Amino acid sequence: MQLYRVDAGVRNLKAMVATSSSARILNLHGLAAEQPADPDYVAKPMFVHPVLNRAIIAKHNVAPGDEERIAPRRFNATKIIFPFDPDDLNLGGQFLFVDQLDFLVALTRRLDYGGRALERDVAVLRILDRLPTLDPFLVREVLAKQHIEVDQTYYRLSAPDKAQMLSFVEDQMESLIQLCFGDLDPADPRTERMSRLLLSDGDSADLAPLKTTLKMDDEDFSEAMFAWKAFLYYRWRAQTMAPALKSTLRSIAKLGSRRCDADTLAIMVKAKGLLEGAITTTWREIGQMLKLYDNAYQGLTQDQKPENFRAFLSEGASLFIGLGERIGRLEQVVSFWTYRLGQHAAMSPDELTDNLRDLLQGLSIWPAVAEDAPDTEYAAAG
Repeated sequence: MQLYRVDAGVRNLKAMVATSSSARILNLHGLAAEQPADPDYVAKPMFVHPVLNRAIIAKHNVAPGDEERIAPRRFNATKIIFPFDPDDLNLGGQFLFVDQLDFLVALTRRLDYGGRALERDVAVLRILDRLPTLDPFLVREVLAKQHIEVDQTYYRLSAPDKAQMLSFVEDQMESLIQLCFGDLDPADPRTERMSRLLLSDGDSADLAPLKTTLKMDDEDFSEAMFAWKAFLYYRWRAQTMAPALKSTLRSIAKLGSRRCDADTLAIMVKAKGLLEGAITTTWREIGQMLKLYDNAYQGLTQDQKPENFRAFLSEGASLFIGLGERIGRLEQVVSFWTYRLGQHAAMSPDELTDNLRDLLQGLSIWPAVAEDAPDTEYAAAG
């Protein structure tokens, strides 16, 4: 196994967990440290092995040199991190990649499964590895689709995401607060309070006025709040990503403008068209999905028709997989382009074409050579 150390220039585990988004980190270590009171936290774990069930699962941008350990032509991998000391993440830990060349050997060397269900944990790890993001809403729906039951406790937003989302959610809440409580000063503290309650990990009795407005029982209301939180999360991520995505598209547009040999130029022109097409199509599809939410929410707050919004939230989870995958893929493109191709004008032709091929094959949209058959399970457009 490789080590996370606290050397100069190496980001330690404590800093990573403290600042990373829910889309990049599944912090089972932090959840275990909180010791959830919900008995189903133990009865319906994410992983059956208790050590794995308190590990840190992270999405990792594949760096030069990593390719020898994991499958070739991947630009994103899933890392399992085992902290050395559960009480002090500053000490670092050991990690391995899901489906690295010696994956099962390395995993069972680290964890003694005995009579536990190794196959179930490996199946969950491979599902997570195929996803472009670890956001809790996408993970929940994909696992449920595979009939893998995990307690709701495991599906939560990271503290950094909650903090950054708060002002965004407050803007969304103002019209709803007026509907629930009548004429209200926008600065009323109930706006922030309801926003915090909506982003919290559990349900709260203080949301009773909203439950009354939507005319839901406890179980349906709990599911509806989870769905609502998901749509707010996806809208926030899309809004946050938009400036960086536009910058990436401007950089992609410059492909083919440099002097180079005919073969490199042909690859750049082809890559430019494929990338621009995949990005614009995916962005348009994200907008169409979020528009469905906007229309339903407007029906609640402006037309005062709670039945339409209630029906949307009850059925909205069917959109989570499509939304999560599309947003996750675009975020991967932005991240890869920033760190591997942001300075493409200064790259050698071989370096440039290798990086472009890695990106296009990672998105399953590279048709250039027969032996490089793409994995079509998670394409950029879903």
